[in-house]
Amino acid sequence: MPGDVSTWFIGVHGQNGRRNAVQKVLPVVHERGMPFLAITYRNDEGAPASPDGLIHMGDTEWRDLEAAVRAARNGGARRVVLYGVSLGGVVIGQFLARSPLAESVTGVIMDAPPYDMERVSEYNAARFGMPAFAGWLSSRVVEWRIGIDQDRLHLIHHPPKVRPPLLLLHTDADAEVPVASSRELAAAGPRLDWSIRYEEFQGGGHTEAWNVDRQRYDRLVRAFLTEHA
Repeated sequence: MPGDVSTWFIGVHGQNGRRNAVQKVLPVVHERGMPFLAITYRNDEGAPASPDGLIHMGDTEWRDLEAAVRAARNGGARRVVLYGVSLGGVVIGQFLARSPLAESVTGVIMDAPPYDMERVSEYNAARFGMPAFAGWLSSRVVEWRIGIDQDRLHLIHHPPKVRPPLLLLHTDADAEVPVASSRELAAAGPRLDWSIRYEEFQGGGHTEAWNVDRQRYDRLVRAFLTEHA
């Protein structure tokens, strides 16, 4: 969606998701006159596959976000705000950690990012009545199969080199990604020299904060863009 200001808004959806997952904030972004770019990345429907055909949990997908930021800059963007839903937040974290284009980002919004992959595995194992060891073993299998170190994706253990202001959103009833991980990231903000505003919503499943309270969600995004875009 075109706009008339030089700060672009780029949305990154989650694992096995689609671009419409990030379009819930489009009306607020449109109010600000910002160009809105909702991207696909490798292995998406209609997008090129990764060499092995597997999802790499953000460890390689960040390069596709980098390509999108480069395209935005070529299209006239002087600054960029990034919005990541679920795994999209992890993709953004790796872009901020590894891309030379990260300095152009003035703000980030993450909605329920599963940055602590091992904790997510253990959390879901417990949800299905399995011991924590099953989650740990699942993490090791994933690492072996796709050749990554999941701890490298951890935003507290390995904070990105570029840390723009972050609006972090999560529901307390998320049954897929434990809300405790977002609480801990927010609490670690001062130690990491990272300005993090954390907003928790009551009820609602994974990435359903907008569904729980659309007016509040839109108000938070609007205020964040006013301050940082």
